[in-house]
Amino acid sequence: MSKNRDDVFFSKNTNRDLDILNNHQHGVDVIDLLFVILRNKYFIIIGTLSFLLVGFFFSSLNKPAKSWSSSSFVSVSTKDQYQPLDSDASLLSVLNIDIDITSEDIFSEFKRYYLSQDSLDKYLSNIKYNYSSTVSIIPFVPAENTLGNSETGHNYVLSFSSSSNSNIKNILTGYINYVNEQVNDDINRQINMIIQTAQKTATEEYQLAFQMAMNEQKIRIQRLEYAVSIAKAAGLQKPTKDAFDASNNSITYPISLGYDALNRQLEIEKSVTDPTTVNLELLNQKLYLDKIMALQPISVDIQSFNFSQPPSDPVVQSDKKYLLIMILFGFVGLVSSTSFVLIRHYVRERKNNLSNSPKE
Repeated sequence: MSKNRDDVFFSKNTNRDLDILNNHQHGVDVIDLLFVILRNKYFIIIGTLSFLLVGFFFSSLNKPAKSWSSSSFVSVSTKDQYQPLDSDASLLSVLNIDIDITSEDIFSEFKRYYLSQDSLDKYLSNIKYNYSSTVSIIPFVPAENTLGNSETGHNYVLSFSSSSNSNIKNILTGYINYVNEQVNDDINRQINMIIQTAQKTATEEYQLAFQMAMNEQKIRIQRLEYAVSIAKAAGLQKPTKDAFDASNNSITYPISLGYDALNRQLEIEKSVTDPTTVNLELLNQKLYLDKIMALQPISVDIQSFNFSQPPSDPVVQSDKKYLLIMILFGFVGLVSSTSFVLIRHYVRERKNNLSNSPKE
Protein backbone atom coordinates (compact mmCIF):
# COMPACT_ATOMS: atom_id res chain seq x y z
CA MET A 1 0.00 0.00 0.00
CA SER A 2 2.86 2.40 0.82
CA LYS A 3 4.43 1.77 -2.58
CA ASN A 4 1.18 2.57 -4.37
CA ARG A 5 0.85 5.88 -2.49
CA ASP A 6 4.37 6.90 -3.49
CA ASP A 7 3.64 6.07 -7.13
CA VAL A 8 0.50 8.18 -7.09
CA PHE A 9 2.35 11.14 -5.49
CA PHE A 10 5.18 10.92 -8.01
CA SER A 11 2.70 10.79 -10.87
CA LYS A 12 0.90 13.92 -9.60
CA ASN A 13 4.11 15.94 -9.32
CA THR A 14 5.28 14.80 -12.72
CA ASN A 15 2.00 15.83 -14.35
CA ARG A 16 2.17 19.19 -12.61
CA ASP A 17 5.70 19.82 -13.93
CA LEU A 18 4.64 18.78 -17.41
CA ASP A 19 1.78 21.28 -17.29
CA ILE A 20 4.20 24.06 -16.39
CA LEU A 21 6.54 23.04 -19.16
CA ASN A 22 3.67 22.94 -21.62
CA ASN A 23 2.91 26.56 -20.79
CA HIS A 24 6.38 27.44 -22.13
CA GLN A 25 6.66 24.88 -24.91
CA HIS A 26 6.68 27.61 -27.57
CA GLY A 27 9.90 29.16 -26.21
CA VAL A 28 10.74 32.30 -24.30
CA ASP A 29 8.53 35.33 -24.93
CA VAL A 30 10.97 38.13 -25.90
CA ILE A 31 8.42 40.85 -25.28
CA ASP A 32 7.78 39.43 -21.82
CA LEU A 33 11.54 39.55 -21.17
CA LEU A 34 11.71 43.19 -22.21
CA PHE A 35 8.82 44.07 -19.93
CA VAL A 36 10.52 42.29 -17.05
CA ILE A 37 13.77 44.19 -17.69
CA LEU A 38 11.98 47.53 -18.01
CA ARG A 39 10.05 46.98 -14.80
CA ASN A 40 13.32 46.39 -12.99
CA LYS A 41 15.44 48.94 -14.83
CA TYR A 42 16.29 50.87 -11.69
CA PHE A 43 17.51 47.72 -10.00
CA ILE A 44 19.68 46.89 -13.06
CA ILE A 45 21.06 50.43 -13.21
CA ILE A 46 21.87 50.42 -9.50
CA GLY A 47 23.52 46.99 -9.80
CA THR A 48 25.62 48.08 -12.79
CA LEU A 49 26.66 51.29 -11.05
CA SER A 50 27.59 49.29 -7.97
CA PHE A 51 29.92 47.11 -10.01
CA LEU A 52 31.37 50.21 -11.70
CA LEU A 53 32.00 51.71 -8.28
CA VAL A 54 33.79 48.55 -7.16
CA GLY A 55 35.80 48.61 -10.40
CA PHE A 56 36.69 52.25 -9.83
CA PHE A 57 38.02 51.57 -6.33
CA PHE A 58 39.87 48.47 -7.53
CA SER A 59 41.53 50.29 -10.43
CA SER A 60 42.32 53.27 -8.21
CA LEU A 61 44.22 51.04 -5.82
CA ASN A 62 46.18 49.51 -8.70
CA LYS A 63 46.35 52.54 -10.95
CA PRO A 64 49.93 53.28 -12.07
CA ALA A 65 51.45 56.74 -12.05
CA LYS A 66 50.80 59.03 -15.01
CA SER A 67 53.01 58.50 -18.01
CA TRP A 68 54.17 61.36 -20.23
CA SER A 69 55.50 60.94 -23.73
CA SER A 70 57.33 62.96 -26.37
CA SER A 71 57.62 61.77 -29.98
CA SER A 72 59.65 62.57 -33.07
CA PHE A 73 59.33 61.47 -36.69
CA VAL A 74 62.53 60.39 -38.46
CA SER A 75 63.56 58.56 -41.62
CA VAL A 76 66.67 57.04 -43.17
CA SER A 77 69.40 59.62 -43.82
CA THR A 78 69.49 61.27 -47.23
CA LYS A 79 72.38 61.20 -49.74
CA ASP A 80 73.54 64.65 -48.64
CA GLN A 81 73.78 63.53 -45.01
CA TYR A 82 75.61 60.37 -46.11
CA GLN A 83 78.07 62.32 -48.31
CA PRO A 84 81.01 62.55 -45.83
CA LEU A 85 81.15 58.78 -45.46
CA ASP A 86 80.67 58.30 -49.20
CA SER A 87 83.63 60.58 -49.93
CA ASP A 88 85.93 58.71 -47.56
CA ALA A 89 84.78 55.39 -49.00
CA SER A 90 85.63 56.60 -52.53
CA LEU A 91 89.14 57.65 -51.47
CA LEU A 92 89.77 54.34 -49.75
CA SER A 93 88.51 52.36 -52.73
CA VAL A 94 91.51 53.70 -54.73
CA LEU A 95 93.70 51.67 -52.36
CA ASN A 96 91.40 48.64 -52.71
CA ILE A 97 89.87 49.18 -49.28
CA ASP A 98 86.16 48.48 -49.44
CA ILE A 99 83.90 50.29 -46.94
CA ASP A 100 80.55 48.61 -47.50
CA ILE A 101 78.34 50.70 -45.21
CA THR A 102 74.98 51.93 -46.52
CA SER A 103 72.54 54.47 -45.10
CA GLU A 104 70.23 51.57 -44.19
CA ASP A 105 73.06 49.94 -42.23
CA ILE A 106 73.66 53.20 -40.38
CA PHE A 107 69.99 53.60 -39.49
CA SER A 108 69.84 49.98 -38.31
CA GLU A 109 72.71 50.78 -35.96
CA PHE A 110 70.82 53.87 -34.80
CA LYS A 111 67.74 51.80 -33.97
CA ARG A 112 69.84 49.22 -32.15
CA TYR A 113 71.52 51.83 -29.96
CA TYR A 114 68.29 53.78 -29.45
CA LEU A 115 66.44 50.72 -28.10
CA SER A 116 69.38 49.59 -25.99
CA GLN A 117 68.50 49.77 -22.31
CA ASP A 118 72.18 50.13 -21.53
CA SER A 119 72.45 53.24 -23.73
CA LEU A 120 69.33 54.73 -22.16
CA ASP A 121 70.56 54.06 -18.62
CA LYS A 122 73.96 55.62 -19.35
CA TYR A 123 72.40 58.73 -20.87
CA LEU A 124 69.91 59.21 -18.03
CA SER A 125 72.71 58.66 -15.53
CA ASN A 126 74.86 61.30 -17.26
CA ILE A 127 72.10 63.90 -17.02
CA LYS A 128 71.09 62.72 -13.53
CA TYR A 129 67.50 61.93 -14.53
CA ASN A 130 66.05 59.53 -11.95
CA TYR A 131 62.51 58.97 -13.23
CA SER A 132 61.33 55.68 -14.71
CA SER A 133 61.64 55.97 -18.50
CA THR A 134 61.20 53.87 -21.64
CA VAL A 135 61.83 54.36 -25.36
CA SER A 136 60.28 52.84 -28.46
CA ILE A 137 60.53 52.89 -32.25
CA ILE A 138 57.40 52.31 -34.31
CA PRO A 139 57.24 52.20 -38.13
CA PHE A 140 55.06 55.02 -39.40
CA VAL A 141 52.91 54.82 -42.53
CA PRO A 142 50.86 57.94 -43.37
CA ALA A 143 47.15 57.49 -43.97
CA GLU A 144 47.52 58.53 -47.61
CA ASN A 145 50.16 55.84 -48.09
CA THR A 146 47.96 52.81 -47.53
CA LEU A 147 49.07 51.43 -50.92
CA GLY A 148 52.60 50.99 -49.55
CA ASN A 149 54.72 53.65 -51.28
CA SER A 150 58.36 52.59 -50.88
CA GLU A 151 59.48 56.20 -50.40
CA THR A 152 57.70 56.38 -47.05
CA GLY A 153 58.58 52.84 -46.02
CA HIS A 154 61.51 54.04 -43.90
CA ASN A 155 59.64 56.47 -41.65
CA TYR A 156 59.62 55.85 -37.92
CA VAL A 157 58.26 57.36 -34.73
CA LEU A 158 60.77 57.72 -31.89
CA SER A 159 59.11 57.94 -28.49
CA PHE A 160 60.39 58.69 -25.02
CA SER A 161 58.03 58.01 -22.09
CA SER A 162 58.54 58.93 -18.45
CA SER A 163 56.63 59.17 -15.20
CA SER A 164 57.50 62.87 -15.11
CA ASN A 165 56.80 65.56 -17.69
CA SER A 166 59.81 67.57 -16.60
CA ASN A 167 61.87 68.57 -19.65
CA ILE A 168 60.89 65.44 -21.63
CA LYS A 169 61.14 67.18 -25.00
CA ASN A 170 64.74 68.25 -24.41
CA ILE A 171 65.61 64.86 -22.94
CA LEU A 172 64.39 63.11 -26.10
CA THR A 173 66.37 65.56 -28.26
CA GLY A 174 69.47 64.97 -26.15
CA TYR A 175 69.05 61.20 -26.21
CA ILE A 176 68.69 61.19 -30.01
CA ASN A 177 71.91 63.20 -30.33
CA TYR A 178 73.61 60.91 -27.80
CA VAL A 179 72.63 57.85 -29.83
CA ASN A 180 73.81 59.55 -33.03
CA GLU A 181 77.22 60.08 -31.41
CA GLN A 182 77.32 56.40 -30.45
CA VAL A 183 76.55 55.42 -34.04
CA ASN A 184 79.28 57.72 -35.39
CA ASP A 185 81.79 56.29 -32.92
CA ASP A 186 80.83 52.78 -33.98
CA ILE A 187 81.12 53.62 -37.70
CA ASN A 188 84.53 55.26 -37.19
CA ARG A 189 85.67 52.24 -35.19
CA GLN A 190 84.56 49.88 -37.97
CA ILE A 191 86.26 51.93 -40.71
CA ASN A 192 89.53 52.26 -38.78
CA MET A 193 89.53 48.53 -38.05
CA ILE A 194 89.17 47.88 -41.80
CA ILE A 195 92.05 50.29 -42.50
CA GLN A 196 94.25 48.69 -39.83
CA THR A 197 93.52 45.24 -41.25
CA ALA A 198 94.41 46.46 -44.76
CA GLN A 199 97.65 48.02 -43.46
CA LYS A 200 98.62 44.83 -41.68
CA THR A 201 97.85 42.73 -44.75
CA ALA A 202 99.80 45.07 -47.07
CA THR A 203 102.79 45.04 -44.70
CA GLU A 204 102.86 41.25 -44.49
CA GLU A 205 102.49 40.90 -48.27
CA TYR A 206 105.32 43.35 -48.91
CA GLN A 207 107.60 41.68 -46.37
CA LEU A 208 106.94 38.33 -48.02
CA ALA A 209 107.61 39.72 -51.50
CA PHE A 210 110.79 41.46 -50.25
CA GLN A 211 112.08 38.26 -48.69
CA MET A 212 111.35 36.34 -51.89
CA ALA A 213 113.29 38.97 -53.90
CA MET A 214 116.23 38.66 -51.51
CA ASN A 215 116.19 34.89 -51.87
CA GLU A 216 116.20 35.22 -55.66
CA GLN A 217 119.20 37.55 -55.41
CA LYS A 218 121.06 35.04 -53.24
CA ILE A 219 120.45 32.34 -55.83
CA ARG A 220 121.72 34.59 -58.63
CA ILE A 221 124.88 35.42 -56.66
CA GLN A 222 125.47 31.73 -55.97
CA ARG A 223 125.14 30.83 -59.64
CA LEU A 224 127.42 33.68 -60.70
CA GLU A 225 130.08 32.56 -58.24
CA TYR A 226 129.90 29.04 -59.68
CA ALA A 227 130.08 30.40 -63.24
CA VAL A 228 133.06 32.67 -62.41
CA SER A 229 134.88 29.77 -60.81
CA ILE A 230 134.33 27.49 -63.79
CA ALA A 231 135.26 30.17 -66.37
CA LYS A 232 138.46 30.92 -64.50
CA ALA A 233 139.34 27.25 -64.34
CA ALA A 234 138.62 26.87 -68.07
CA GLY A 235 140.79 29.87 -68.92
CA LEU A 236 137.96 31.78 -70.58
CA GLN A 237 138.85 35.40 -70.02
CA LYS A 238 136.74 37.00 -72.76
CA PRO A 239 133.29 36.13 -74.14
CA THR A 240 133.04 33.77 -77.09
CA LYS A 241 131.08 34.51 -80.29
CA ASP A 242 127.82 32.83 -79.25
CA ALA A 243 128.06 33.85 -75.59
CA PHE A 244 125.22 36.39 -75.65
CA ASP A 245 122.89 34.13 -77.64
CA ALA A 246 123.39 31.39 -75.10
CA SER A 247 122.77 33.72 -72.18
CA ASN A 248 119.46 34.83 -73.67
CA ASN A 249 118.19 31.27 -73.86
CA SER A 250 119.33 30.06 -70.47
CA ILE A 251 118.30 30.74 -66.93
CA THR A 252 121.88 30.05 -65.82
CA TYR A 253 125.03 32.08 -66.43
CA PRO A 254 127.08 30.38 -69.19
CA ILE A 255 130.86 30.30 -68.81
CA SER A 256 131.06 31.40 -72.46
CA LEU A 257 130.59 34.97 -71.20
CA GLY A 258 134.09 34.76 -69.89
CA TYR A 259 135.66 35.35 -66.54
CA ASP A 260 135.79 39.15 -66.79
CA ALA A 261 132.09 39.60 -67.70
CA LEU A 262 130.87 37.10 -65.15
CA ASN A 263 132.99 38.61 -62.40
CA ARG A 264 131.73 42.12 -63.22
CA GLN A 265 128.14 40.90 -63.15
CA LEU A 266 128.80 39.27 -59.79
CA GLU A 267 130.10 42.57 -58.39
CA ILE A 268 127.01 44.41 -59.61
CA GLU A 269 124.67 41.79 -58.13
CA LYS A 270 126.40 41.98 -54.76
CA SER A 271 126.17 45.77 -54.73
CA VAL A 272 122.36 45.67 -54.85
CA THR A 273 121.18 46.03 -51.26
CA ASP A 274 117.64 47.19 -52.00
CA PRO A 275 115.71 44.84 -54.30
CA THR A 276 113.16 47.57 -55.07
CA THR A 277 115.81 49.36 -57.20
CA VAL A 278 115.89 46.48 -59.69
CA ASN A 279 112.44 44.90 -59.22
CA LEU A 280 109.53 46.90 -60.70
CA GLU A 281 106.80 44.73 -59.14
CA LEU A 282 108.36 45.03 -55.70
CA LEU A 283 108.80 48.79 -56.19
CA ASN A 284 105.09 49.19 -56.99
CA GLN A 285 104.21 47.08 -53.97
CA LYS A 286 106.40 49.35 -51.82
CA LEU A 287 104.59 52.39 -53.23
CA TYR A 288 101.21 50.85 -52.31
CA LEU A 289 102.45 50.09 -48.80
CA ASP A 290 103.69 53.66 -48.32
CA LYS A 291 100.34 55.05 -49.44
CA ILE A 292 98.26 52.79 -47.23
CA MET A 293 100.51 53.30 -44.20
CA ALA A 294 100.18 57.06 -44.63
CA LEU A 295 96.43 56.85 -43.99
CA GLN A 296 95.34 58.66 -40.84
CA PRO A 297 92.47 57.44 -38.61
CA ILE A 298 89.20 58.50 -40.18
CA SER A 299 86.61 60.40 -38.17
CA VAL A 300 83.32 60.95 -39.95
CA ASP A 301 80.48 62.95 -38.49
CA ILE A 302 77.20 62.14 -40.17
CA GLN A 303 73.54 62.35 -39.26
CA SER A 304 72.41 58.74 -38.98
CA PHE A 305 68.79 59.74 -39.58
CA ASN A 306 66.73 62.49 -41.13
CA PHE A 307 64.38 64.57 -38.98
CA SER A 308 60.87 64.64 -40.44
CA GLN A 309 59.51 66.28 -37.31
CA PRO A 310 61.45 67.35 -34.19
CA PRO A 311 60.44 66.09 -30.73
CA SER A 312 56.97 67.18 -29.66
CA ASP A 313 55.81 68.68 -26.40
CA PRO A 314 54.98 66.05 -23.74
CA VAL A 315 51.49 64.56 -23.72
CA VAL A 316 49.79 62.32 -21.17
CA GLN A 317 49.50 58.72 -22.30
CA SER A 318 46.05 57.20 -21.86
CA ASP A 319 45.86 54.36 -19.38
CA LYS A 320 44.21 51.61 -21.42
CA LYS A 321 44.44 49.14 -18.55
CA TYR A 322 42.35 51.41 -16.32
CA LEU A 323 39.71 51.81 -19.03
CA LEU A 324 39.55 48.07 -19.67
CA ILE A 325 38.99 47.36 -15.97
CA MET A 326 36.08 49.82 -15.85
CA ILE A 327 34.52 48.33 -18.99
CA LEU A 328 34.91 44.80 -17.61
CA PHE A 329 33.30 45.61 -14.27
CA GLY A 330 30.49 47.54 -15.98
CA PHE A 331 29.77 44.63 -18.30
CA VAL A 332 29.83 42.09 -15.47
CA GLY A 333 27.51 44.32 -13.41
CA LEU A 334 25.02 44.70 -16.28
CA VAL A 335 24.96 40.98 -17.06
CA SER A 336 24.74 39.98 -13.40
CA SER A 337 21.90 42.42 -12.60
CA THR A 338 19.91 41.44 -15.69
CA SER A 339 20.43 37.74 -15.04
CA PHE A 340 19.32 38.14 -11.42
CA VAL A 341 16.14 39.97 -12.47
CA LEU A 342 15.24 37.33 -15.08
CA ILE A 343 15.98 34.39 -12.77
CA ARG A 344 13.96 35.96 -9.96
CA HIS A 345 11.07 36.55 -12.36
CA TYR A 346 10.98 32.95 -13.58
CA VAL A 347 11.35 31.55 -10.07
CA ARG A 348 8.32 33.56 -9.00
CA GLU A 349 6.41 32.52 -12.11
CA ARG A 350 7.19 28.90 -11.44
CA LYS A 351 5.98 29.18 -7.85
CA ASN A 352 2.76 30.83 -9.04
CA ASN A 353 2.19 28.10 -11.60
CA LEU A 354 2.81 25.44 -9.00
CA SER A 355 0.43 27.07 -6.53
CA ASN A 356 -2.29 27.58 -9.16
CA SER A 357 -2.11 24.09 -10.62
CA PRO A 358 -5.05 21.77 -9.60
CA LYS A 359 -4.31 19.37 -6.81
CA GLU A 360 -5.58 15.83 -6.98
